[in-house]
Amino acid sequence: MKQNELDCNILRGQYKIGGNLIEFSYGETKILAELGKELDGCEDTLSDMEKQVLHTEYDAVIISHYHADHAGLIGQKHDCPVYMGQGTRNILEAMCLYANTACPDNIKCYENAKPFYIGNIKVTPFLCDHSAFDSYMLLFEAGGKSCIYTGDFRFHGRKPKESLLNKLPKDVDVLIHEGTNLGQNKQCFSERELENKAVTIMKKSDKPVFVFQSGSNIDRLVSFYRASKRSGRIFYEDCYTALLATAAGGKIPHPDAFNDVYAFTPKRLKEERAEMLLRYKNKRGLQRIALNGKYTMTVRPSMLGYVKKLSEKMDLKGSTLIYSIWSGYKEKPDVEKFLTELSAMGAQIITLHTSGHASAEDIELLKKTVCAKEGICVHTEQGKAIPDSKN
Repeated sequence: MKQNELDCNILRGQYKIGGNLIEFSYGETKILAELGKELDGCEDTLSDMEKQVLHTEYDAVIISHYHADHAGLIGQKHDCPVYMGQGTRNILEAMCLYANTACPDNIKCYENAKPFYIGNIKVTPFLCDHSAFDSYMLLFEAGGKSCIYTGDFRFHGRKPKESLLNKLPKDVDVLIHEGTNLGQNKQCFSERELENKAVTIMKKSDKPVFVFQSGSNIDRLVSFYRASKRSGRIFYEDCYTALLATAAGGKIPHPDAFNDVYAFTPKRLKEERAEMLLRYKNKRGLQRIALNGKYTMTVRPSMLGYVKKLSEKMDLKGSTLIYSIWSGYKEKPDVEKFLTELSAMGAQIITLHTSGHASAEDIELLKKTVCAKEGICVHTEQGKAIPDSKN
């Protein structure tokens, strides 16, 4: 049956963090917004709902950003185009390159604030701030009805909120917004405040500062690079982080484009991955790194062996590890071991993190801006401990 107005159907995500699946339909046109894995799901197993959408015919899939709980299954959807921002595509291609897997060949890119049509539905993406680089809110319009889907967003990142709020329509029918932080009374300080706090930490000594953050959290990488530069430190990016930062491009700190940023590898690389590292002029090995302790270095639990080798070349007593990722990861055995062993080497563990998601105040400001007749909250489980989309 043909519809005479835009219809939205939330298949998954209204009472669950991560894995949003939302259908938008009008007449004979049907679009799926997001196609990701559940945060608590098994990576190798598809849920019944995931099997359903993978076998459903859509005119297009549109994703808001590259986090796995929003885009993790796009490689399994081959029968329609998958739309995303160009920056998102660049990051996904870099991830595929590092993993030595094929990037989907049905990707199409949209541009900020430039509307496009999927069948009879008009779609306008609006660049917003999130812990994922190149994230968008999506406006769907058809049959005289409008709906904004926010994806994941926040107003305390590095992008000025006024730029987004001034572009958004001021009278929409439906607002589907994320609510990750609702019910937690969480106060989210800004990325710039986090940078200033990091400067204070880094200026306390000339010992190494290790940073444990998501390699794909580009805003956080900028925060720690800026803090490192203000503290007179060299900045070392592991080869995976360097690859993603290079893919982001522009003013994002990455080797060669920044004279105080160097790539390093935590283990011997082979073939394609070795070529990724060798292409950088700014790269250093463990021996050279150990000669000067005044540096900042991105690390993660899989690099424990590398840090141990580093400790054999230099005294890490008095060094610092800044933990800047969801606190729930501390319960994972590999993370717990990593933190315990660095502490045993003499490193001080400091948690310095801010959410990649909107505060309750951010959501209220958005509601007042778009004056929606109806509001629907997704990406939320009020009353439970909630991860920042694992960032």
